[in-house]
Amino acid sequence: MEGISHITFIVRDLDRMATFLCEGLGAREVYDSASRNYSLSREKFFVLGGTWLAAMEGMPPQERSYQHVAFSVREADLPIYLEERLARYSDVR
Repeated sequence: MEGISHITFIVRDLDRMATFLCEGLGAREVYDSASRNYSLSREKFFVLGGTWLAAMEGMPPQERSYQHVAFSVREADLPIYLEERLARYSDVR
């Protein structure tokens, strides 16, 4: 085992997720399927800190769960993320 290849998120609004990942977290978009559906639906891939993140357009599960991803941020950078970047996306779920 070398590690995790990628993590996939199912999201209602793919473009909003892309904005959140790129502007909010500093990810880099590396692929957009656009109108080509090689998977179940439109998808975009991102790289964040060496990890690939995939976002696919669709309906996420309706029930609440404890599924989550935790990001590691240097303590010195935490105020930047909380006050400047993530404040714009407080309604992202």
